[in-house]
Amino acid sequence: MDYKNKKFPRCNYRKNAHDYSKASEKHIYDVPNMRSPERWVAVWTEDLAPTIRKSGEVEPGTHAPNPLSDGAWDLDRGSNFQDWKKPYWHNTHHVIACGELETAFPDPEERRLILATRWNINEMPNVIILPKQYVVARILKLPTHVPPEGPAEHEHYSESLGTKLNSIKAKLAKGESDPKKHKLTDENKDACRSELEKASTAIRAFLIASGEKNPGINLDNLRLDSVDWP
Repeated sequence: MDYKNKKFPRCNYRKNAHDYSKASEKHIYDVPNMRSPERWVAVWTEDLAPTIRKSGEVEPGTHAPNPLSDGAWDLDRGSNFQDWKKPYWHNTHHVIACGELETAFPDPEERRLILATRWNINEMPNVIILPKQYVVARILKLPTHVPPEGPAEHEHYSESLGTKLNSIKAKLAKGESDPKKHKLTDENKDACRSELEKASTAIRAFLIASGEKNPGINLDNLRLDSVDWP
C-alpha cells in the first residue's frame, strides 16, 4: 500500500508503524542516541554502501546517508520513511503476517471470526520498521529484515511464530488434548483477539531487545521459544 493512501487508514501499515515510531521510538531510530551513541554510530558509518545483488548489480537508492549528518535518519525529517528506501532501505515487518495466520487458522470460518473481532494485522503493535542492510541494522541495534543477499523469506522465523500461534489455539481450547479440535469459535474469538494483541506486543519487544543484544542479527535467525505473555 502507498504511504500516502488515505482510503483505508487502518490498513496503511507503513504509515501506522511510522506514526507510532515518531511518537514513541525516537530513542531507537533517531541516531545518535543513548541506545546507539555517537561513538558506536561513527564506527559503522564507513561501511555504509549500496547493496550489491547476487547478480553483481548495484541496487539503486540503497546507499544510506551518514546518520551523523544533521539528523539524516530522523523519523520526522522531510519525507523519511514515506519511501521504502529513504533514508535507508527498510521494510515494515508484520510481527504476525497473513501467511502465518492462514497456516495456524486454515479454516476460512476461523479467519472470518478473527476479522469480526476487528483485530487488524496492519495496526500497532503488529508492525515495526526494520532495515534490510546489515550495517544499518547494526547502527540502529535492530534485527536485519530479509537481507537481499540471503533468502527472500524468513522461513525459520515464520515456523517459530507458527508454534506460538498454535499454542494460542491450544489455550483457547481450554484443555482439549486433540489438536484437531483446537478450533476458533464465536465463543472464544474475542479471547483470540486479546491473545493475538498480547503476542504481537511481546514478540515486537523481543525483536527490539534482540537487536540491542546482537545488533544486526538476521530476523530469520531468531527463535521465539522464550517469548511469553500473561
